[in-house]
Amino acid sequence: MEFCGLELFLDNQIVAYTHNMRRAVRQPDFHPQNPIVRRDHPWESKHVCIYGSVLYDEQRGRFRMWYNALGQDYYNQQVMAYAESDNGFEWTKPMLDLRAIGDHKKTNVVMGPECNLHGPCVIANPDSSDPDRRYLLLFDTYDKWRPEARSMGISGRWVYAAESPDGMHWSPDKGRPAFAGKADSGQSVVWDPQAKMFRAYVRLTSRDAFGQRIRIWRLLESEDFVHWQPPQELLRCDEQDGYPDMQIQQLTVTRYDGIYIGLLSLFPIVQYVSTSTDGGLNEGPQINEIQLITSRDGINFTRVADRALFMPHNDRGGFGTHGFRTASQMVSHNDKVHIYCDGRAGTWDDGGMEIGVATLPRDRFVAMTPQRLIEDGIVELVPLTYPHRPLRLNASTTAAGRVEIELADFEGTVIEGFDRDKSVTITGDELDHQIQWKSEGKTYGIEALPSRVQGQPVRLRFWTRQAHLYALRC
Repeated sequence: MEFCGLELFLDNQIVAYTHNMRRAVRQPDFHPQNPIVRRDHPWESKHVCIYGSVLYDEQRGRFRMWYNALGQDYYNQQVMAYAESDNGFEWTKPMLDLRAIGDHKKTNVVMGPECNLHGPCVIANPDSSDPDRRYLLLFDTYDKWRPEARSMGISGRWVYAAESPDGMHWSPDKGRPAFAGKADSGQSVVWDPQAKMFRAYVRLTSRDAFGQRIRIWRLLESEDFVHWQPPQELLRCDEQDGYPDMQIQQLTVTRYDGIYIGLLSLFPIVQYVSTSTDGGLNEGPQINEIQLITSRDGINFTRVADRALFMPHNDRGGFGTHGFRTASQMVSHNDKVHIYCDGRAGTWDDGGMEIGVATLPRDRFVAMTPQRLIEDGIVELVPLTYPHRPLRLNASTTAAGRVEIELADFEGTVIEGFDRDKSVTITGDELDHQIQWKSEGKTYGIEALPSRVQGQPVRLRFWTRQAHLYALRC
């Protein structure tokens, strides 16, 4: 097996052996000025909600945000609004002539309110051949807002699609039907360049064996964003989560340098059964807390770090008192990962949801770290072939800590010149420590392997003391 360029240690796929090691979630840092997008206009008076998307536009050199906004009249004011930022933290809302709301001729609304769209996901189209489809949109809505729905054979809640040349002008005006089913959460869509497939991760309400209404997550795939394959069930809560007293509120998925990372939002419920055949649930004061899940193929996901909380609710009051819901994808920019999220500062009944942001240093979702600090820890990777270029380790150590690295052949025998004693010791806190060895005053990397093992699978071993290993890159 060849090393593909990035390992985040989220699962054990390339980890062969560990000693005295555990996974520790690295929780993101919340911006001190949260919320950074507030309720400024009448069409936002109820709340602004990042059931939506944030993208970084390389050509424009700025962040772009599409979000749900609701006015006092919930059913007539659910719209997709737009904001932009130079740095991802300070946002402006351009007033445009695109969509009037009541007496307000200029707004930052770019779709709605006629279709009452909910949970919009915006992505850049990987196919640039059609200038009218540079941006693609998926959203959820009810048939009752569409008099034409029944003539099209549509009843109930559906997910709709639209496209745009610039992210501002969308067509069809109310979207076109994509696939059926209630998806009243933020939609999340990922393009997989290897499978050449769009993958949509959307919610569905179902029933369990006892008639209890539950939330499951489903996956639908499409080659063209128009024709969608039948849904697959992807994920639901289990007894380890506390099911049936715990439900999934949201799942957003990011394809992060070829690795799928999901932000899984869970919340407790109060159950009830209204009749012998009709189950239900009562959400109560909803508190959403987020775990990490991961996948190598975008279909088969595993939980990360024994389901440790990645984004717990703020139990000290203020932004995030009721936890968080997140944008359709994370955004990577300038060695930072931006996670845009909703958060309330008051009680549930106060409403007033607004948008904030949390950040992580690049690649630092979890750390492999020693369980017992006074003892060395070991992480050994499965035999892999490595590209003929330097390896870099994202790691941090205490003042007394260090990381040493050795290479062994397939049978486990240490390769001469690449033993632990010749390793250039890694200390300090850097995103890109160079993995090197030293002999006779010269330093060299993995590309200097002897000819007998060049192009052959080798074992990479990390010996650690008071250190955090976050990621391996080449």
